[in-house]
Amino acid sequence: MVIYAYELLPSKKMLIVPSSEIPHYIYSDTNSSGESMIRWTDFDGMAWECNIEDDGRPHTCGFNVFLGGGQGTDGLDLSSYKTINVDLDYSGHDQRLRFYLRNYEPGFSDINDIQTAKFNNVHVPVEYIHDRLVLSLSEFSVAEWWVTQYKAPRENSLPDFRHVVAFGIDTTYPGTSGMHSFKLNHLELVGEWVARDDWYLGILVFWVSVMMVGGAINLVRLTKEIRLEHQRLERLANQNSLLAQETDKYKKLSMIDPLTGVLNRQGLSEYIEQYFPADSKRQVSMVIIDIDHFKKINDALGHDGGDVVLKRVTELIKNNIRQSDQVVRWGGEEFLMILPDTSPEHSYHLAEEMRALIATTNFEQFPDLHITISLGVGTSNGEIPFHQLFRSVDLALYQAKAQGRNRTIRVNDFS
Repeated sequence: MVIYAYELLPSKKMLIVPSSEIPHYIYSDTNSSGESMIRWTDFDGMAWECNIEDDGRPHTCGFNVFLGGGQGTDGLDLSSYKTINVDLDYSGHDQRLRFYLRNYEPGFSDINDIQTAKFNNVHVPVEYIHDRLVLSLSEFSVAEWWVTQYKAPRENSLPDFRHVVAFGIDTTYPGTSGMHSFKLNHLELVGEWVARDDWYLGILVFWVSVMMVGGAINLVRLTKEIRLEHQRLERLANQNSLLAQETDKYKKLSMIDPLTGVLNRQGLSEYIEQYFPADSKRQVSMVIIDIDHFKKINDALGHDGGDVVLKRVTELIKNNIRQSDQVVRWGGEEFLMILPDTSPEHSYHLAEEMRALIATTNFEQFPDLHITISLGVGTSNGEIPFHQLFRSVDLALYQAKAQGRNRTIRVNDFS
């Protein structure tokens, strides 16, 4: 019923003519005597006539009404209207008349020059004008001469009715010679207060809301029925959870390096089994990092100073990788970065950025200390076993150290 009720909704209407207040104008060329070829026969009744001279030259003769305040304003939004009802008396020898809407284009048209407003037009044979004419806004198209003359970009070459400044009627260019008489009796825009699509969407939203409310009521009822059972199960679950938490706590502690707070070797094994099973085809990159001359750092700063360096390097690595990446302390001064779904090029660039970052890092406790790192980088496409990738990357790290340290070597650079 609501769907069919849409047909009973009143139309949205805007009466333009008759009106004694709306600005209206006529325009034309001049004849060979320099006189205008158009004149009012009844200004208040909006009647005019054109006497187009047969001199072999093109002529134009027309009429328009300004909408939304007229020139110097941004016009009326007619996008919610569908048709224009026109009651026009015409006599003359023209085969077609042109009806047009001028639309101001913000950012393109000059608001003070109506000629720059977009020219949306439709040509109608005169035999359709003797009865009341109904023009659909979908019939209008942008005049090719306007697009060409003003070099309109593509986004401005389609009809637009959001800023209409004028409605007009004129003879078809280049104009038929002889007398043409016009009288505009009625001009009215007709549209919809509510678009049909919006009306149907409202019905859909209503029924979805009804179903959601009904579902919520049933959910509340079912919730009450099973609440007691849940409470019993929760007590048992809490007891099991406490045991599981304790087990998980000690398991995690066994996988975390106590100094740096990142995964250790045991943690890496668990990580590989979980995220990179044997049958996985997932691409993964690996970077092995070794702090250059770390023994000298330990000798110079003591083990406490060495621990400060290890913590700071770990912090720099963690702060400059993605959340999906993983950092592992492999032992001593060696670290691993596991980079899932990372190409060889990206992993190499990340390694180089990490090398440059650490090389420029200052330590507040040791102002004169500057450290460097050596890195090996490699990528598996899912076919190379993880342990085999590690051996290749470790060999690349060895090459980096052998070539003078403070550098990044990819597996492909020496293989």
